[in-house]
Amino acid sequence: MLRYIVMKIARNFFFKLFLVAFILLSIFSVAVYYFESRYRGYKYKDGKKIEETGNIQTLQDSIWWAFVTSTTVGYGDFYPKSAAGRLTGILLMFFGVSLVGVVTGNIASALVEKTMKEGRGLKDIKLKKHFIICGWKRDMHDVLNHIMEKNKNFLPSEFVLINTADPAEIDTLRSDRKFAHINFIHGDYIDERVLNRANLKEAARVVVFADRLVQGSVQEVDSRTVMTIITIKSISKSIYTCAEILDEKFERYLRFSNCDEIILSTEYNRSIIANASAGSGISHVISELLSVNADVSITTQDVPKKFIGKTYGELFDHYLERSRTILIGMLENTGNFYTRKTEAIREAQKTPDISKLVDNLKDVKQLVANMPVINPAPDYVIARYSRAIIIEGRMSKPKKTSMKETDHAAV
Repeated sequence: MLRYIVMKIARNFFFKLFLVAFILLSIFSVAVYYFESRYRGYKYKDGKKIEETGNIQTLQDSIWWAFVTSTTVGYGDFYPKSAAGRLTGILLMFFGVSLVGVVTGNIASALVEKTMKEGRGLKDIKLKKHFIICGWKRDMHDVLNHIMEKNKNFLPSEFVLINTADPAEIDTLRSDRKFAHINFIHGDYIDERVLNRANLKEAARVVVFADRLVQGSVQEVDSRTVMTIITIKSISKSIYTCAEILDEKFERYLRFSNCDEIILSTEYNRSIIANASAGSGISHVISELLSVNADVSITTQDVPKKFIGKTYGELFDHYLERSRTILIGMLENTGNFYTRKTEAIREAQKTPDISKLVDNLKDVKQLVANMPVINPAPDYVIARYSRAIIIEGRMSKPKKTSMKETDHAAV
């Protein structure tokens, strides 16, 4: 292991560069010390011939002079007087200029290469607890904006896009200040190597779109989505996954893969159109509830621990006391579904009765991730890992009252 570490360091360009520089500086230092310590010169002062010695008399001074001269600083506190010493100084000056040029050139080259890799999506990501988005949508700007609005606990720099979009489209997206710091990896997200470049094992959440860049039928698009979820879960089962599919026939494959959340976008559109055709106005209601910027929205919240094992009626009264909040149902088996299923199997196996064990395992098999129970009976018992489905109004800012309105109210 020690030999491996030493060899890895030795292969590094800068290590080699500084090693060569150190050796050459040592040679120059020793040479100047040798020449200057033996130098004897003469000068005339007030008509008298006076012997003088070299300006550099110790090895410490020569090392200092070599480093100062090679870095083009040149304090002038030490300098060679002998001809051989001055020739050595000239060589050292050329070496110093070359050294500075090589170092700055390689640093600039590394920075340019890093920038180019980031722009083309070729740079590996080293983030942790980040948000990965696989695929591309036609209205990606608006989709990404809404995702970031609903996930404000993630910084823009913690979002990673994986797709095969043209880098020019990514540059256009990044031109918006909101998305300037998002990360991009160019590649096919169905490939495990591409996912590993996004540091998938350390990610917190993954969303897979029905990718519009895929050339093929609806079945081919959904097949890629299913394969991507299978690949993701094979790398890390603890990641929360959300997948969009166009054909509901593929839903069961995603459920077998322990996908935590499934979006049937085509089915949603058909349902909204059907309701709108009946003149119910429900399409406007759904649009208002799902709008990111609406004054009232539908969302889920963690149930307070004291209500676990209690009835829905008690929790309903609890939310009724809050301003502009109403409970409309429960969401069961939330969080990472693989973990929920593993715990359920462990609980089911605790009984010594074989017949009861079989029934328990059948119940576990029928578990559905994020299963909504809308408006249950008041005696419905709230289970663990449930979330409350609520309609909640945002706090509005108090309206400023003008002097005229105050006078009018007083009258």
